[in-house]
Amino acid sequence: MSLIEARRNRKWIGCIDFGTAMSKAAVVRRKPRTELTSADVVPLAVGDRDGMGVRSGLLLPSVVYVSDQGTILFGKEAEDAAIRGERRNRQAFVSPKEYLSTRDPGALDEVLEREIDPTGDFTGRKLLALFLAHLLVQAGRAAAIAHVPWPVPLRIARPAWDEERAVAGEQALRSLVLQAFAIADRLGGQLSAAGGITHDAARSALAAVMSDQRFLDPAALPDFFELSANGSASVLEATAVAAGAIGDTRRRVVVVADIGGGTSDFGAFMTGLPGRGVLGEVDGSSGILRLAGDRLDVLLKFYIFKQARIDPFDSGSKGVVAHVRANQRAFKEALFTTGQLTIELVDDFLTIRKEDFLASPDVQEFARLLRSTFRDTLERGVACARENQLQGRRTPVEALLTGGGRSLPMVTDFITDPPLPIRLDEASPEIPEGPLDQTFMDLRPQLAVAIGGAVMNLPHQTARVRIRDVVDATARTVHEIANA
Repeated sequence: MSLIEARRNRKWIGCIDFGTAMSKAAVVRRKPRTELTSADVVPLAVGDRDGMGVRSGLLLPSVVYVSDQGTILFGKEAEDAAIRGERRNRQAFVSPKEYLSTRDPGALDEVLEREIDPTGDFTGRKLLALFLAHLLVQAGRAAAIAHVPWPVPLRIARPAWDEERAVAGEQALRSLVLQAFAIADRLGGQLSAAGGITHDAARSALAAVMSDQRFLDPAALPDFFELSANGSASVLEATAVAAGAIGDTRRRVVVVADIGGGTSDFGAFMTGLPGRGVLGEVDGSSGILRLAGDRLDVLLKFYIFKQARIDPFDSGSKGVVAHVRANQRAFKEALFTTGQLTIELVDDFLTIRKEDFLASPDVQEFARLLRSTFRDTLERGVACARENQLQGRRTPVEALLTGGGRSLPMVTDFITDPPLPIRLDEASPEIPEGPLDQTFMDLRPQLAVAIGGAVMNLPHQTARVRIRDVVDATARTVHEIANA
C-alpha cells in the first residue's frame, strides 16, 4: 500500500528532526511522558544504507549531491561525492534547514548555483523534497527492522523562528512532507539504493507531485500530522528536548541549550510537583542564534589558511584548499578531542593548538554571541524560579545541554562559568525509564529533539513573566542562589 493512502497508526507518534548537519527521526508510543520506558522510545536508523559504512545509522547527513554522471545522491554517499568533487569546484546542497530558516519562501523556487546543480533543473524546494523523501523511505525501512509501525502521525522540529517566518515556514514544511511522501510512493526503494536516483527519475516524480494541488494544501491531509491545540504540526527544538528529557521528580527550572550544526536553540521550562506530570514553558524564554557547530568549522578553515599563509583564491593553493574544506569538520573534532591538530601541506606540516584557536578574535566573538543568547534565556528562568518558590524555599535552576555541539568548550562553560553569578548544575535526561544501550546513551544529546518531538504531551506555556519581573527578580534571585 502506498504511503499516501496508508492509515496512520495512532498508537505511536513520530518526529523528524530536519537538522542542519544531521537529520534524525524517532517514534514514541502514545503514553503520558512520565510513564515512558525504553521500550516505548525508538530512534530510527535513517542513516543505515545497504553496503555502505556509516559512523552511526541513527544520524543521516543532511546532504544532497547532484552528480555530473546523471544521478542524485543522499546522505553519506552525497557527502563522500562532494569531497571528491571539491577539486572541480563542485558543491553539495547542504544544510537544507538553512534554506527554510534564512531565505524568503520565494527563494526556494530559484535556480541554484551551477556549482550545486550543473543541470539547472533543480531548485532548493525540489532538492528539499527529494531529501525528505529519502529520509521517509529510510525511516520506513528502519521502522520495519525495529518492529514498530510506520507511517505514524508526524511532528516536525523547527527552530524558534520569528512570528512571520514561523507561519510561512510551517506551511512550507508541511507541504514538503506531503510532497515527499508522494515522491517516496513513486520512487520507492530507488531512494535508498546505492548510486542514488537518476536525474530523469527525479524530474518525472517531481513534475507529477509538485503539480498536484493536494500536496500544496496541508489542511487537505490532516491525518499525516500530529497537530497541537493551535493546529501546528511543528515543535520548537528546545521544547522538544524538554518534552523528552525532563521528568517531574521535583519542582525546578531547567534551561535548555540545544546546540546543533546551524542553529542554537534555547528555552526555559518549569516542572511541577513530584507525580503531577506537569512541564511548563517559561513565557518569552525561547531564543535562537543562527550560529552553532558548523560556524566553528568555517572559522577553523580560515584560521588554518591564515596560519599557513594560504590565499584560498590562488589557483596554486587549490589542492590544499580543497583538502581543508573537505575535512574541516573532522579537523575540528580532532582539535577539540586531542587539543592539537597537525595538517600536511604541500611541502610542510602545520600544527594548531586548541587554546590558540579558541583565543582567536573570531572564535571569541562566536563564544560571546552564544553566551549572550543563553544568558537571555537564563534570566527568564531565574525570574520564573523566583516567582515560583515553595514555602520560601528557592526553586533550583539547572541547565540541559543537547545537540552535536553540546561538548564545545564555549558551551560547557555555561555550566562551569555561568553568565550569571549563580550555581548552575547540569541536568541529566530522565526520560525514558529503563535500561538503555550504550549507543543510545552516546547519541542521546543528538537524538533529544527527535525523541522529545514525538512525546505525546508537549510542555504548555506557564503564566507570563513580564520584562520588569525578569530585571528585578533576576537581581534578587542571583544574590539568593549565589549565597545558598
